[in-house]
Amino acid sequence: MTIRQSALFALALGTLGLLVLSGCSAGNPNMSAAEDAMEQERYERALANVDSAIAQDSANAQAYAMKARILRQMADSTAPPEAYKQRYRQARQAEEKAIKFDPGRRSDIKNQRELAFIQEFQKGADAFNRAQQSSQKSDYLRAAAYFGAAGAIRPDSTGPIRNEAFARLQAARLEGGDQGMQEMSNVIPILERYLKKEDEPEKDVYSILSQLYRQGDQPERALEVTERALDDLSSRPTHFRIQGTRGLSYTGTIEAGGTSRQVEGTTPDRIELSTSDGMVTGTFRKQDGGKKQTKGRLQVGLYTQGTQVANSRTTALEEITISEDLSSVTPLAELQNQRLSALNSTGNTEKAMQAYRQQIERNPENARYRYNYGSLLLNSDRYDEAIEQLSEAVKLDSDDPKKQYNLGAAYLNKGVVLQDSLVSVRDSVMAQNRKPTQEEAQMIKDLDEQRLQFFQNAIPPLERARQLSGANGQYRQNACSALLQAYVQTEQTDKAEDVKQCAGAGGNTSGGSGGR
Repeated sequence: MTIRQSALFALALGTLGLLVLSGCSAGNPNMSAAEDAMEQERYERALANVDSAIAQDSANAQAYAMKARILRQMADSTAPPEAYKQRYRQARQAEEKAIKFDPGRRSDIKNQRELAFIQEFQKGADAFNRAQQSSQKSDYLRAAAYFGAAGAIRPDSTGPIRNEAFARLQAARLEGGDQGMQEMSNVIPILERYLKKEDEPEKDVYSILSQLYRQGDQPERALEVTERALDDLSSRPTHFRIQGTRGLSYTGTIEAGGTSRQVEGTTPDRIELSTSDGMVTGTFRKQDGGKKQTKGRLQVGLYTQGTQVANSRTTALEEITISEDLSSVTPLAELQNQRLSALNSTGNTEKAMQAYRQQIERNPENARYRYNYGSLLLNSDRYDEAIEQLSEAVKLDSDDPKKQYNLGAAYLNKGVVLQDSLVSVRDSVMAQNRKPTQEEAQMIKDLDEQRLQFFQNAIPPLERARQLSGANGQYRQNACSALLQAYVQTEQTDKAEDVKQCAGAGGNTSGGSGGR
C-alpha cells in the first residue's frame, strides 16, 4: 500500500510562556515532598506524594495542577513511546480537576496547554522528518508518540490525529509481515476518529482507510467510506488557497468560466470559484503597499474536489501564475476504483458490473476500469463480453501481464465452451448410432472452426503475458499452462512441448484472475 508522505509543518512558538502552577506547599508535607522529588527527577516518588495529597484533600486544585506537571515531565524524560500519549492524557485529566476545584486557574492552564501543544507537535514533525531520513521504525513510533501527546493536549485538533496515524502506518510498513499487518489494522480507530472530528477530511485519509478495511476483509466498511468520500469530495467547491507568511498582503486576477475578477487579501485566505470545469487561470503577487515585502513567502494552490491540482510559490515580488484545464483532471479516479473494488469484494457482482459500466461510459480510455469489468465478466462466464472489454484494456495498456493473461484466458475459455458443445452434438449423434443430418454436420463444422479460432486467438496475449512476466513472474506459470492447452488444441505439438516445463503441474487453465 502506498502512503503519501504528508508534509508536517513546524508551528511557530509565538510569545506564550510556560506558567508554572505552583504555590505555597509548606502547609502540606506531601506537596513539599513531591516538589523535592520532581527536582531530583524521581517522578514515580513525586507522583506518589501528590496522590497522597489528593487522598487527604480530593478538592486540592494545586495538587492536581502539580500532578499534571509531573506526568508531563515523566513522559518527556522516561516514558517509552507506547506510554507517552497516555501520560499526556492523564495530565489533561488532572488539569480538568484543577480547573473544576479552582476555576481561576483556567487561563493559566490554557496558556500552558497551548505551549505544550506547540512543543509536542513540533517534536513530532522533527521526529517524523528524522524517520524519513533514517527509515527506522523506532523513529516513526517516537513521532507517533509526540503527535499522540499533542492530540491528548488538544483533543479536538485533527492535525495530530492524522499525523499520528501516518507515522504509525510508516512504522508498520517497515515492520512488514503479519506483525506489520496487525499494526496497520491498529491504525483504523485513529483514522476513524479523525474522520469523526474533521469537517473536511483529506482525500488520502479516506483512501488509506478504505485500503485498510479491504486489507482486513471488511469490504462493506471499505465501500461505505469510499462512497462517503466521493459524496463529500465531489461536493467541495473549486478554490484557490493562499498561504505563506501569515498576514502577507496579496493581489491577483482570476479568470474562470468566461469571467475575470480582481482579488486581494492577506494570508491565509481562500477564494472559491463558481466553476469546477474548463480552464481556470489565476495570477497572484505580493502587494507592495509602499513597503516591499521581500522576505515574505507567497504560496498558491488550486484545489478541486478536495484535491490540489496545481501549486506554486515565490519569495520575490514576481508573479505566480497557475493555469489548469479542470475538464481534463480526474482527482477522484483512484477513490472511484476503490469503490468499485469494494463493491466487487462484497459479492454483489451485478451491482459492481453496473457501476463499472457507468464509469466506462464516462471514462472510456481508462484501462483499469476496462480490465476490472472484463475480469468480472470473465469470472461470470460471459466470455464474449469479457473479450470485448479486455481487448480494449490491452489496447490501452499493452505492457500489463494481468491484462494480457485475462484476455488470453477469455479466448481460451470460450474455446473450451465451444469444444464442449461440439462434443455434445457428436456424442448425441453417436448415441443414436446414425450419421449426422446435414444440419448437424454443418453445426459440427461451424463449432469446430469457431473452437479452433478462439484457441488460436488466445495464443498471442498468453505469449505476451509469459514474456512480460519474466523468468519468475507471478503470471508466468498460469500463462504457460494456458498456452499448453491452446497449442494442443491447435495441434502445434512442438510449441506444446516447449511450454510443458514452464507450465509445471500446478498451472490453471480454467479461467482468468479477478480484477485487482
